[in-house]
Amino acid sequence: MAKVDTVCVDMFTNSTFYPNVAAQTTTALTEAIQRDGAFRLASPSQCSAVLSGNVSSVVSSVLRTNSRNTYLSAEIGLTVHVDYVVTEAATGRIITKGEVTGEGSYFNDDTGNVQTARDSALSYATRLAADQIVQKLTIP
Repeated sequence: MAKVDTVCVDMFTNSTFYPNVAAQTTTALTEAIQRDGAFRLASPSQCSAVLSGNVSSVVSSVLRTNSRNTYLSAEIGLTVHVDYVVTEAATGRIITKGEVTGEGSYFNDDTGNVQTARDSALSYATRLAADQIVQKLTIP
C-alpha cells in the first residue's frame, strides 16, 4: 500500500438477508477513509487502487436475558463479518485482502422501536468494521 495514494471504493456486495448492509458498509468505509486522510478518494478512472468487498454474514447472539423470563432476550448482539480486497487499478493485481468484524448491540424491550434499535446497532457495527479496514490499510 506504500505506492497507493488514491482509492476508489466499489459498492460492497451483500451475502446476508439484511437489506442495505452493503450500502451502509460502503458508506462507512468512504467516510472512514476521508477521516483518516492517508488516502484520497478518486473515481475509478483516476485511482491507483480499487477497494471492494463483501458483507459475508451478520450473526445475532443473545448477550443478556430478561431477569423475569429467561426465554426473552434483553440485549442482542450483532456481529458483521466483512471480506475486503484491494487491487491495483491498472493491472487488477491483488495488493492485499483480509477479513474484519464489527460488533454492535441493541436492547429488546417494550419501551422502544426494536427495528430502529437493530438498524442503529447494525450501522454501528459496519462503522467499526470500516474503521478496522482503514486501520489495516494504513498501518504497515
